[in-house]
Amino acid sequence: MGSSGSGSFSDYPGTKAKEVEGDGTGMAGGASGVDRCKQAFHALLQDVGNSDYHARFNTVPAVGAELGIIFDGRRVFAVDVNGVKVGALPTSLNYLVACLASNVNYIGVVSSSALAPVPTVEGDFGPR
Repeated sequence: MGSSGSGSFSDYPGTKAKEVEGDGTGMAGGASGVDRCKQAFHALLQDVGNSDYHARFNTVPAVGAELGIIFDGRRVFAVDVNGVKVGALPTSLNYLVACLASNVNYIGVVSSSALAPVPTVEGDFGPR
């Protein structure tokens, strides 16, 4: 058995499909009919111990604290209400870059946090 696809990035989820040229009907790769930009998600933040928030306050946000999402040109980050980076989102959520570029904003809340044994923050997010 082999794989199928067009051999381009449009085969991967989170990319926009394009019309197939030729006599056939259908779409090439990617589109599932679900707008991931409008779905809520949960994330375990990365690099919390190296974040601006931890460096500035030597702690992590409390459970219930409000978070937002930004793209700084390199990575997608969760930020506090003042825009201070709390931690990076996993690369599996990089599709959010396109959502943010399409003016979809996200609001979240810290669902779990711990300072020891390593700084850890988890959050629940949804589109505004």
